[in-house]
Amino acid sequence: MNKKWAAVLVLSGFIVGLTIWGGVAIKQYMADALPKEPSYLINSEVNEQEQSFLDELAMTREEALFEAQQKVIQIETPIGSIGSGFIYNTEGAIVTNAHVVANASEVTVITADSARHTGYVTGISTEMDVAVIQVDELAGREPMALELEKEAQLLDQVLALGSPLGFQNTVTSGVIDGIDRSFAIEPFKYENIDQFTAAISPGNSGGPLLNADSMKVIGINSAEEPDQNLGYSIPIADVTGMIDEWINAPMEELPAFEQYADQTGDAVAPTVEEQALYIAQYYLSSIEFGDYVTAYSLLSVSMQEEYTFTEFKNEFQDLLSISLKSSDSFVVSDEVEVRASVEKEELINNQPESTLFNYRFLITQENGQFKIKRLEYSEDA
Repeated sequence: MNKKWAAVLVLSGFIVGLTIWGGVAIKQYMADALPKEPSYLINSEVNEQEQSFLDELAMTREEALFEAQQKVIQIETPIGSIGSGFIYNTEGAIVTNAHVVANASEVTVITADSARHTGYVTGISTEMDVAVIQVDELAGREPMALELEKEAQLLDQVLALGSPLGFQNTVTSGVIDGIDRSFAIEPFKYENIDQFTAAISPGNSGGPLLNADSMKVIGINSAEEPDQNLGYSIPIADVTGMIDEWINAPMEELPAFEQYADQTGDAVAPTVEEQALYIAQYYLSSIEFGDYVTAYSLLSVSMQEEYTFTEFKNEFQDLLSISLKSSDSFVVSDEVEVRASVEKEELINNQPESTLFNYRFLITQENGQFKIKRLEYSEDA
């Protein structure tokens, strides 16, 4: 069976009946497939003094990223949909997408330490894809830092945080490659939207998009174009006024969303092809922003026995960037083969060179977890 990700713009919320991968089913199928705390370590070939400085800088970034992850929230609704959000102020306000909590007045929020709390929707827009949840138990928590003065610029390095496929503390990296985009996904209008290359998946909706240098929130992840590996983010500076109004004067009556009226709580498990595609994508994304620990953990025991983590990491010492261009998956007996077109930029003779490669992942279940059993690649002819 050949399966291609559709080239269609979709909301990235984990919505049963629309994007129908259920959180319960995901956790049953992929309970511990992904690590909890990815890092942000960038490596390059430099002298010892420069490396010492970069190591210190990388650790600072890693610590800053870890702190940011503690402020990202997973959201579950009564019908089984899953999304993300982030702590907005010290009073326990959580910002998310409207499509994540549409037709819900009460939701469950899960913090980075797996604590579960009840949250109440206190504000939601019928035109802009933004909502606010109040969680009194989170009052006193440090909120995310917001970037309200500088607009996103082309090629800005960004990090997308959230709970793709129901897994918390997942981080992917990319760049801003489009600004001032406008489109509509009924009933919401998206205007002056930022387009970015960091891969996001169902469940990322409502999570923050960070500037990788300042670690400040520049937007709310809201939609994706899976076939192009593109995400779309609402600039946070455009919606803080509306958010603050809801915080100061909570809505007494929440609007109904007819588009979501037919949703049911019946969760449909993702296919093995979909799960395998996600593992391959997450592996490449981890390599992209230098999280070799996460990437190595996605390898099977047999692959890890072939070479140590240090040997694995050293394979990427000349890598400048790596990006997924397209991917297909095929079921082969009890395994899944993922074929991907991947562009790599590497330092060759001290000069950056970009090359297109054909990757072949063989992914199987190992002790109930999806792992990369074999990985081969060759230069595209």
